[in-house]
Amino acid sequence: VVAAFPAASEKKIFATAMALQTEASPLPDDQTIKRRAAELGVKVFGEIVAKRGFTNEHKTKSALQKDGNDFRLIIIGAPEEILAIAAGEQANFKKELAVQTASGRRVIAVATKKVVASQSQKDIAKLEHDVDLLGLIIIEDPPRTGVAKTLAQAAKAGVRTIMVTGDHPQTAAFIARQVGIDAERVITGEELAKLSDSELKTEVKAVSVFARSTPQDKYRLLKALQANGEIVAVTGDGVNDALALKGANVGIAMGIKGTDAAKEAADVVLADDNYSTLTNAIFQGRKFFDNLRKGFQYYLSVKLALVLIFILPIAVGMDFPFAPIQIILLELFMDLAASWAFVAEPPEPTIFWRQPRKPNEQLIDSGVLIKIVLSSLSLFAAVWASYFYAQKNGLSTDDAQTFAFSAWIIAHIVLAFISRSSTVSLSKIGLFSNKAIVIWAVAAIGFLLAITSVPSLAAVLKLTTISLAQIGVIAVISFVTVAWLELLKLIKARQ
Repeated sequence: VVAAFPAASEKKIFATAMALQTEASPLPDDQTIKRRAAELGVKVFGEIVAKRGFTNEHKTKSALQKDGNDFRLIIIGAPEEILAIAAGEQANFKKELAVQTASGRRVIAVATKKVVASQSQKDIAKLEHDVDLLGLIIIEDPPRTGVAKTLAQAAKAGVRTIMVTGDHPQTAAFIARQVGIDAERVITGEELAKLSDSELKTEVKAVSVFARSTPQDKYRLLKALQANGEIVAVTGDGVNDALALKGANVGIAMGIKGTDAAKEAADVVLADDNYSTLTNAIFQGRKFFDNLRKGFQYYLSVKLALVLIFILPIAVGMDFPFAPIQIILLELFMDLAASWAFVAEPPEPTIFWRQPRKPNEQLIDSGVLIKIVLSSLSLFAAVWASYFYAQKNGLSTDDAQTFAFSAWIIAHIVLAFISRSSTVSLSKIGLFSNKAIVIWAVAAIGFLLAITSVPSLAAVLKLTTISLAQIGVIAVISFVTVAWLELLKLIKARQ
């Protein structure tokens, strides 16, 4: 609470407002009012004999209070609603309301009315007219630090943020502008109720701030966005938000101030109630999807290459390039270890500005299938080019198989590094930025040097020893047959 208007009536305003507060109320505004009332030392007299809470039709709540033989109606809530039923001069209140809401502050009006005993049995709603406006409670609830930056980052990544609030339209517009949400137009719940579903589908494309809204308004907005083909995440904390949370593509409940009903209806519970955490989760999701796709693409490329490598000797009746024990070793050490390394791959810089995936986009789509085929053909070419090079230079079949096995390992490593991104060059993401894949590559090279230089190890794996110069030739062949994929990536990036 930053002020009360008129200031001279502050104690009376809060003493009156406290008559409608309960110990169990979780609403932030109620908690704020109780704290300020305690600071002022105000006390509540009398007993409440009837109550009306907030409804879809009313952004106010009221109570009938009895003190001895006297009765009075107390009503607090949306100022414009109370001003509409207030008696007497209201110009000063309207002026103060305009000033405070234009500054982004939340304003709660407090009004009373004497009720004669003969009318005390009436429906409380029928007593809500010609009330005396006692004053205004002015509350400041500024945006959290960093929210504006987070919203800008989300917008850059194609994530649109829509504000749906029960606050006054001017308050909502001020806060929206502070955090970077377009507030050129604000639609109130009353205006929204007059829109047909088809009209709302059009309006929600352009309007991002909705004020004096009800939970039902939030659900209608959700359905309108989904009807426009949008994937919608809904945040909420109250029982009345459960319907929208359940109907959303992703329902996100507040973990600190959220009710149990909201948490049960949601898919995700935000532990710190911070929008920045939510945006970070979006980018983590993109990173997870990317790395899963890269791992699949790499693993399937290797499998297809292995199939192609064995189809050729069957088709033309020649020796296989690998012995069975070599295939087992490759499966255990190369394929699985490299696929695991993709889990540790850092996020690509593009996740922070690229547009969201299409709703029907699959993990393995046509583009990924093309990359799998090209990658497998590159591995196939590296193995057979090295194998035929050895035979052409008069080496034995065992030596040729050693050349093929060595090419398989080296080409694996080159392909793994290239597969770390489908769009960003290796120079931009950093050759050594993924420590896991670097460790795996060093271990694979060390293993290759050991088994091709130590005769006893080579014999166990049905290989022969070859010189470092020969391994250098194999590395050049493997690099040339696979590295063109990186060049293709650079050409596409420039286009």
